[in-house]
Formats: sequence, C-alpha cells, structure tokens
Amino acid sequence: MKNLNGVSILRYLPSSENQPLTAQLVECYRDVFSASPWHEWLKCEKCGKYWGIKDQELLASWKFHHCNSPLVDFWPRETVLSELQHEITPESSCWLACADEKVVGFCWGYHASISELQKKLGISIIANAEKYFGKQTLIAYQDEVGVISSYRGRKIAKAMVAHRLNDFLDKKLTVGIVRTRQFPEPSETYLWYKRLGYHTLAEYEDGRVILGRKLDENLFSRLND
Repeated sequence: MKNLNGVSILRYLPSSENQPLTAQLVECYRDVFSASPWHEWLKCEKCGKYWGIKDQELLASWKFHHCNSPLVDFWPRETVLSELQHEITPESSCWLACADEKVVGFCWGYHASISELQKKLGISIIANAEKYFGKQTLIAYQDEVGVISSYRGRKIAKAMVAHRLNDFLDKKLTVGIVRTRQFPEPSETYLWYKRLGYHTLAEYEDGRVILGRKLDENLFSRLND
C-alpha cells in the first residue's frame, strides 16, 4: 500500500473478502461518470438522452421525468458490478485510491490481442495500430481510470497509472491502447495521454477516441510532468 498525501494506493481484485471494498468501488465508479466530462448520471429510457449530476436542479424541476417516463440510472449498480467482475481478473492490473476509508479513485487494465480489442471497442483499429507499432501479439488495454471530482488535481490518477504501467512492463507488454473522450468536452485523461505522445487510432461519431502509444520506462518520468 502506497501513501500519497493522505491517499492510499492499493492493489485490488474482486473476492468474497473484498465485498465492502467492491461496494465502495461501484459507488466511486458511478460518482466519477456522473460528473464532467461524461455527465452519465440519469437517462431517459425512451429517447436515450442523458444528464450529469450538474443537471440535478433542472431534473428536479421536471420531477425527474422525461418523455412522460421516470428517469433511470445511467450506470445501475448491478451493471457496474457485473462489468467489474468481468473486466478485473487475476490477470488484470487494478489499483484503487482510498482516503478516510473510502474509495476515491480507480484504475485498471489488462492484456488482449489486437483483434479481441477491436471486437470489444467496436471500431477498426488494427490498420493504424500496425502502422504505428507493427504487428503485436498482445496489447495492454488501459481500460479505466477515474477520480471523484473532490479529489482531482492531486496526481492520484497519475500514481495509479504508474502502478498499472509497471505491471504492463513486467508482463513485457510494449503497446498501450486507451479509449477516452475528445469532444464535446475533452477529458483530462485525453489531454494527458496526448501530452504523453499517444497517437489517435480511431474516432467515434460521439466524440470518443482510441489512442495508442509504445510503452517504456521513460513514461514514468513523463507521468509526473
């Protein structure tokens, strides 16, 4: 367990012994994505429109209804839990940030073949990945990283990503790929990865992008820039 200005960084794996921590991680995940830049808090099941926590006052004035139907969670707890259990396995690299016995951040990733990632991401990436990095047997997929808004700006995400990077390098993974958001509001991770020299491999119509870069130990020093 590492300590960063009162925030502990610890390795995590879902298990029966970790159920209280898992429950906190689910809430942290929901909190992170309800805020900027994702704004994925509540949604209308009929039309698909969604809003973030910043829209709480507006939604309250509508009595949390849209299209004559009650709004529902964008990220239901059951959905988040199922995704966590699917994505975080003993082969994954997962790190949590905890403060005052509360999970305030998360970071995980895992290795996969480029064809497996293309299927998961639902967009063509193989041609551009081979253009920049050549043919690769396994890719490090940098799946998720997030910190709740009240703890942002403390280099917590960078500390967790550094631990994940070390795990990837230990497994001899040399290329990392990440999905993040560029438009309409760029995420901090998008800006950060671009400063680290990541290439754009693919773009979705909704503003999300796939970025990729060669992984090496020199990234450690740049993570602190």
